[in-house]
Amino acid sequence: MGAEVYFENISVVLVETLSGGNIGSVARAMKNMGLRRLKLVSPQEYMSEECRMMAGKAIHLVEEAQLCSSLNEAVSEQNLIIGTTSSRSRRKRQSVYTPREIGKIVRRHARSQRVALLFGPERRGLSDTQLAKCHYVLSVSADPEYPVLNLSHAVMILAYEIYGAVHPKGSQSRELASDQTREQMFRHVERVLINIGFLSSHHPQHIMGSIRRLLGRAELSSRDIKIIRGVMAQMEWYTEEGRKLPAEKLRKP
Repeated sequence: MGAEVYFENISVVLVETLSGGNIGSVARAMKNMGLRRLKLVSPQEYMSEECRMMAGKAIHLVEEAQLCSSLNEAVSEQNLIIGTTSSRSRRKRQSVYTPREIGKIVRRHARSQRVALLFGPERRGLSDTQLAKCHYVLSVSADPEYPVLNLSHAVMILAYEIYGAVHPKGSQSRELASDQTREQMFRHVERVLINIGFLSSHHPQHIMGSIRRLLGRAELSSRDIKIIRGVMAQMEWYTEEGRKLPAEKLRKP
């Protein structure tokens, strides 16, 4: 399923935002990370010149934003509500998640459910009453001496984690080489290193064991192994023929 299906179900809800510039900055962060639905609950300042300047090419997200008179109106049709807080005192009363954990939760639900990401006003954040409406609460870890993030920065961090969790390219893993292929590579490496005198033919395992551990820690794909064996093949040719293998005979991985 394409990432756009998830993003269609995710709304960023800004509650009682004070600065139009911050609304514009949030819109820009959303566009960077593929989010496209913005809801504004009783903003003190809306479509200001600063808002347009900060939003840049994302100004259409502000122009298309849903204006709501209350938080209840903004979340009435949402299936999952996620709130943000920076207050330590609130962490004792509710389980608080990291943005990365929330990213995985959003991926699990946004395929078929409507998800709202709530951000409170710049000076005080969401109230306890507003946070009580949330299924999940998250906080961004920051230096204790100055833990309060700019509104758009908080949105960007959460949007980034959601993008990484939801986007197909972010969830794909490389296909690793088989154990048989790795063993063939190790035997090839050992043979070449013995031929060039790097390993002792009597006790090759003394150093070869370290080489195995070194390469074994890497998550080698089939292409990675072809590259290593290509290097070994060139070394073999050079030691036997005294010259490089002709370019036309090289087999590129």
